[in-house]
Amino acid sequence: MGWFQRGARVDGDTGRAGLVGVAAAGPNGGTAGAGALLTPRTVLTCAHVVNVALGEQPFESRHPGEVTLGVTFPVAGPDRHPARLALWVAPRDRTGGPVPEGAREWAGDLALLELDEEPPAAVRPLPWRRMVEGLRVRSWYGAGQQFSYANGEVGACDDLVGYVDGRLSGAAVGHGYSGGPLWCAELGAAVGLVAGQVAPPQGAFHPQHVMRRSWAIPWQGVHAQLEAAGAGPLLAAGPDAPSEDPRGTTPAGADLTARHKLLGPLTVLLGDPAVRADRAREVAARCGLRAPDDGSAPGLEELAAVLAREPRALATLTGLLAPAVDAPHARHSLDQLLAHGRVLGPAWLLSHDEHRLLLDRLELLTGTDTGLLPRALRGALPYLDLPGPLRAPHLGFDAVPAAVAALEQFPGDSTPVPSGSPRVPALLRVVEYLAAARGGAEAAALQDWCSAVAARLGVHHSALLERRADAAQWAERAAAERRPRVVVRLQQVSGDPEGTYRCTLWQGRDDDSAARLSTGDDHPRTAPEVAGLVRDAVEAAAGDSQRVPTVEFVVDRGGLHWPVDEWEDADPDDIVPAALGEDCHVLLRCPELRRRARGGESELRRRWARRHDGAPLVLGGDHHNVRALAGELRTTWRDRGRVVLHGPREQRSRLLEVCLALGVPVVLWDREAADEEHSCRLDAVAPTGSLEGLPERVRCFRVKAFTDPAQHPARPALVWEDADRPLPHELRLADPGR
Repeated sequence: MGWFQRGARVDGDTGRAGLVGVAAAGPNGGTAGAGALLTPRTVLTCAHVVNVALGEQPFESRHPGEVTLGVTFPVAGPDRHPARLALWVAPRDRTGGPVPEGAREWAGDLALLELDEEPPAAVRPLPWRRMVEGLRVRSWYGAGQQFSYANGEVGACDDLVGYVDGRLSGAAVGHGYSGGPLWCAELGAAVGLVAGQVAPPQGAFHPQHVMRRSWAIPWQGVHAQLEAAGAGPLLAAGPDAPSEDPRGTTPAGADLTARHKLLGPLTVLLGDPAVRADRAREVAARCGLRAPDDGSAPGLEELAAVLAREPRALATLTGLLAPAVDAPHARHSLDQLLAHGRVLGPAWLLSHDEHRLLLDRLELLTGTDTGLLPRALRGALPYLDLPGPLRAPHLGFDAVPAAVAALEQFPGDSTPVPSGSPRVPALLRVVEYLAAARGGAEAAALQDWCSAVAARLGVHHSALLERRADAAQWAERAAAERRPRVVVRLQQVSGDPEGTYRCTLWQGRDDDSAARLSTGDDHPRTAPEVAGLVRDAVEAAAGDSQRVPTVEFVVDRGGLHWPVDEWEDADPDDIVPAALGEDCHVLLRCPELRRRARGGESELRRRWARRHDGAPLVLGGDHHNVRALAGELRTTWRDRGRVVLHGPREQRSRLLEVCLALGVPVVLWDREAADEEHSCRLDAVAPTGSLEGLPERVRCFRVKAFTDPAQHPARPALVWEDADRPLPHELRLADPGR
């Protein structure tokens, strides 16, 4: 028996707290299957359980669409709760085709359901561990009756399939168990999802027939498939699993060489058994382990093993040691301990105390401003391809744990540091930007947190101060650039009178979200009527602001050529009539094209982050081959963020669509230009001049053009897809592939 012991006994029925029942459709529908609570708002189940709940064939591979199922939480009562289908990994055979009738195993077959609200307090997300042979496991019927448990043992498994042999006494896995968790009391975690049965041959029973053998999708297979489907961020949002297999099996992914390298610095730092005993007991207490109180100390090898398998143990120990490290050789050993620990799979950046304090502060901040964290992320890490949990335009307090977990995986912020010192973690840079955006006492608390973590990690103080200065400049610049904003969704509907439109308006908030103001999509409106609605919205949004408002028209590909900047209000009492483009920065946005191209959204974010790199791209009559342009945009011009279009109308339209589909955020062209010879008409706009001043230069040109059309014949149109300003939720279109 080792010095470190598990803190509390986990009994076989503990896993029922995360069991979810999936009900068949209809008010009197029975139990279609089971599921497991993955995060406080996400249920994991099998896709075939969803099919059964909807009355479809179990292995139907077509996406069910936007459906909502009823789920129950057996430990909290029989009430049904709505759960929307959020992710679908269709059942398929090993070759990717349909699952044949009578198949005994298959691939895919996963689904995620999103809850409208968190479940009752008795229901808890389950921790998960890798499935290995020999584990004793338990599953339950979806309705969750306590007596319905079925015990078994994992007889064989790989990364795709795990076979479980049930006991001959008690319940057997059958209909209604599918999609539920396989709970291992020994690990205190779930290790897979029940998927199906290995049924014996039809006919008379024979002693050599397979009996009570079921199969499951191991957690490692679930994890890999969810990550491939884009749900990796949710995996980091679940609860930390307990320690590794108490029988001493090697932690999955642990680097034994790296673990051995921990022994050198541990000998220097904790060679004194009395000091080692004190620090080890503190680590055990924070990691939920038990330690003896007889004055003994753990061996260095056992301590190294705990640091390797407990997710935050290494960070917690270094946090305890850092304040007492004064001598250079001791600091060097602490830096070595941190460096070797970074290559261990479970080692997280933050200690338990640091993690808890940061979550408390961020959940408080994001509870009042859901756009704060996304703005700080975009400002602090403009060139990183952020993972899923960090891409959302709004992140509330419930999304903070997953966001922090994702940021902990980035080792550095890619900015230089003094020679010989560790890189500044990306998480610290983001927190500095959050502090700069908030200001006041909240900023000071976040900066103090950053300083303490940086000191533990050995980050040079000058490097942290440099990030703090960058953050302050970013916050000042962002405040200066903030303008009143109105978003207009404009579309034409078949059957409406010619020249009329349906429109919906939103007013931008300070957190870059948008509040729906009014709707005109209930009946068609003329261009002057739309202009009147927009002017009313602009006036409400502007308030006391002295800055020129921004109006973003969200259109489909056909709407890119509508002269919305020329539209005037039909108010007869207006003494000095003016077109929208004279008083506002009228910009176009077209998410439809970008979302029809694979990777269009990520291309937009990358190009927007690099929009100041390189000269603007000027395309004219020589660029008539659409495929050639697409190839150049993927290679030579991969980082270009601005395009100026010339040439004939039809050719210009084709090039425009390619540019927008491949994520080019800023495109300027003259709507009235007939051919290449008219390119000089845009010279007055300085199309290749400073990017940030382009919308204002276009507005000023429009004032002159509307005053003296003959002298200023160009009619500039400007697409401006600001990746830092997300569209309202209703306009963030679903995957067209669905």
